[in-house]
Parts: sequence; C-alpha cells; structure tokens
Amino acid sequence: MADFLLKHLGDGNESPKLFPSSLLDNTKDYQVKKRLGNGSQYKEITWLGESFALRHFFGDIDALLPQITPLLSLSHPNIVYYLCGFTDEEKKECFLVMELMRKTLGMHIKEVCGPRKKNTLSLPVAVDLMLQIALGMEYLHSKRIYHGELNPSNILVKPRSNQSGDGYLLGKIFGFGLNSVKGFSSKSASLTSQNENFPFIWYSPEVLEEQEQSGTAGSLKYSDKSDVYSFGMVSFELLTGKVPFEDSHLQGDKMSRNIRAGERPLFPFNSPKFITNLTKRCWHADPNQRPTFSSISRILRYIKRFLALNPECYSSSQQDPFIAPTVDYCEIETKLLQKLSWESTELTKVSQVPFQMFAYRVVERAKTCEKDNLREPSESGSEWASCSEDEGGAGSDEQLSYAKERRLSCSSNDVGMSKKQVSNLLKRASSLKPIQKPGTTPRGRSRHPPLSPCGGQSMRANSESQLILISPRIRRSNSGHASDSELS
Repeated sequence: MADFLLKHLGDGNESPKLFPSSLLDNTKDYQVKKRLGNGSQYKEITWLGESFALRHFFGDIDALLPQITPLLSLSHPNIVYYLCGFTDEEKKECFLVMELMRKTLGMHIKEVCGPRKKNTLSLPVAVDLMLQIALGMEYLHSKRIYHGELNPSNILVKPRSNQSGDGYLLGKIFGFGLNSVKGFSSKSASLTSQNENFPFIWYSPEVLEEQEQSGTAGSLKYSDKSDVYSFGMVSFELLTGKVPFEDSHLQGDKMSRNIRAGERPLFPFNSPKFITNLTKRCWHADPNQRPTFSSISRILRYIKRFLALNPECYSSSQQDPFIAPTVDYCEIETKLLQKLSWESTELTKVSQVPFQMFAYRVVERAKTCEKDNLREPSESGSEWASCSEDEGGAGSDEQLSYAKERRLSCSSNDVGMSKKQVSNLLKRASSLKPIQKPGTTPRGRSRHPPLSPCGGQSMRANSESQLILISPRIRRSNSGHASDSELS
C-alpha cells in the first residue's frame, strides 16, 4: 500500500489522481470511528496509524472530477489540506482524505463567549483570526474557487503550539468546492448544525434576492463579493462573540427581507472603529463597494502591526474606550489602489509584503502631517512661541523650515544697509531690555527668537526685533542660527 501511494503521489508534475476505493477498504488498520456533526458528510477515521477526516459523498464521478482535482492540489496554511481521494465508479461514491481538526470556530466562540461567561476574544486574537481567514480566502479566489458557505461552522481552529496559553488560534477554512454534489448544503457541509436553521444570515443581499426570485441560490452565491459579505458577518461574531442578528425579534422570511432592505448587526458602542469600519465595508449593500480579500489582508496586516506596537490601545475592560489610530486604514488602502497596481487576481507574493507595509507607513505619515498642518495657529505669537519652548524647542520640520526662511529673508534685507543705518539699529538694540516671562528660568542652551504668525502689529514688532538683533558677524555664521553669547 505504501509503495503504491509513493509511486503515484511522488510525481509533482502530474495532476492528482483518484485511486480505487478498494485500496482504502482493504487496508487492515482502516476504521471509521465516528461522524463529525449531525448528518454530515464528514467522518473521523484511523488509517495507516494516523487519524484523518474523511469526506464521503455520492455523485457522477466523471462529472465531479474537474471539481475534485483542484481540491487535491491546494496547499495553504489556512486551508484544510486534502491528502488523496478514492472512488468507486459502480456505487458512484467518492472518499476524500483530509487532515483532522475537531473544533470549529463557532464551537470555540460558544465556549469562550457564551451567554453565561459574557466574554469576548481579545482584540489581537480576533484580528489575527480575521487575517488568517482573509489570507485563506485570498488563496481560494486566486484559484477561482468561491466558497459560498463561509461561516464559523466552516472554519476549523486549534491552539497554536508555539503560543499555547495566550489564546491565539490557527484557523483553516473548509467546506468549499463540489457545489454540484447532490444534496450538498450548508447542513451537510458543516461540522455543526448551528447555522442550519437560519443560514441566510451569512448570505449577501443579492444572494437572498436571487433565492427569492428563483427559489434556489444560483451563481451569485458562489462569487468573490458574496464571500466578502460572509466574511464581514464572521468578523462581527469574532469581535462581539455574538451570532449576527441573535438579538433581533424577527426571524425567517422577515429577517431575510430586512437584510435585503439594508439591515445589519449593531456593534457595541465601545467597539474599535478602525476595525468596525472595515467590517461595514465588507457587508456593504453594493457588491462593487466591497473590498477584495487582497485589500482586506493588507488592511488587517497593518492593523495587526498597530496593535503589536501599541498594546495600550486595547483594554481587557469592556468599559474602557479603545485608542484608535490617527488615520483610517481603509482610506490608505483606497489611496494606494489609485496610485499602485495592487488589484490583481493573482495571489500576493510574500516578497511584496514588506513593500506594501512600507507604502502604508509612508501614506500614514503623510496624512498625519496633513492633519497637523490644518490645525489653526494660536491667536498670539507669544503663545505659539511659549508652546514651542515648553516642548523643549523641538518643533516640527515645517516650523524649523519656516524659521530658517525668516532668518534668511532678514539677512538678505540687511545686505544693502548703510553703516549709519546699522549703527542706529545697534543703538536701538542696546536700549532694549530683555523680557523674561514670570515663573520661568533660563535654560542652559541656546534659544531661537520667538516666531509669530504673519500679519498684525505683533508681526511688525517681532520683525523689527529680529532685524535689530542681527549683526554682520551673525550673518557670516554658517549654521544660520545665533546663540545668546553671540548676540551679547
């Protein structure tokens, strides 16, 4: 048996093959242990000394072969791995051997965030899981595979071995593909019956509209935009610990009608807006306004960076407000998409991630500077100068540039002055007394002359003072700055 598998699985150049089911049945240690979920296609088996999950279904094998073959060739850390497949053409049944993970995301959220516990996943853990799901869906969409049934019951989780005890999980997507299998539904695709009563809460409005008109879900269900909508609903449950619309008094057809009319779940008041904004874009009523999973992955990757660098921005207490970033990362993504050719159906290469993170950082700093420049100056120049001095004299780059320009302009105006004019200015300077603010002590370093905004009487006074204090020796200084000792 081992030699046969090595012979047929070792050649990576050939497309995956389906083996006769007799190879699986005749193996001595092959044993079906139990079903996974109520009425599910999935079973837990032991085979070749290991535990696996087995997906068992019936159908026309020749017709299903184009759908089965891509599943066996998938390889991604956030996608459930298919090892091999077996068929029985006479009985028209198929067996797909998969890696085994026993707990779904829905089960985990119910354990951690149950009604009695009233807890939620920590914000870094929730964002990390959202990123893993987005990366897995980005990979599927790059292979032209659309899920159509993305919900917490079709996401498997287990604790990360290298980060045990901190709540971080490894998430993997399954339940996709084989859309034409007879009897295939959300009930048979999931390991739990959590969503079988109200599966429409995960469906996009256009899918519900199509079901209302034709009676069945058609092509709109298996589309990239429909999966993005479902991802938004999954993100809501991750962030709040609640199933979408579980607090609503409407059920069944009335709930479906309200979703098509634009009703969405409500986030708690203290939810972080820099994450809820992304979630709301995902469940936008207009499919064209929903981002792609490539954009979602970039935004979540930068949000994860922000949380790692600012652990104080989130709190374990639900009463404390979240400290948000200074800019909206969704706006950064929109701006970068206009300038860079990031929109592509191909999977993002790992080598491109550092460049994308750097581009986000550049735009973030630019937007932060724009907001600082839009702030109105204070009413008096003395107040502005006082604030600058209280901050240690270390102003922004714009302030330093403005100061240099003022000094250069004053020096250039003094070049054509006669000796008599310079002498008069020096006499006036000697008659001026230094002004010291009450309650302040001189510091042991040089001070720049206080700057004031343009216009008004304060502008003339400040300008005259700077003209008086400049001497030919100072103008010859290479640095352009004058210390108190040089002025004396």
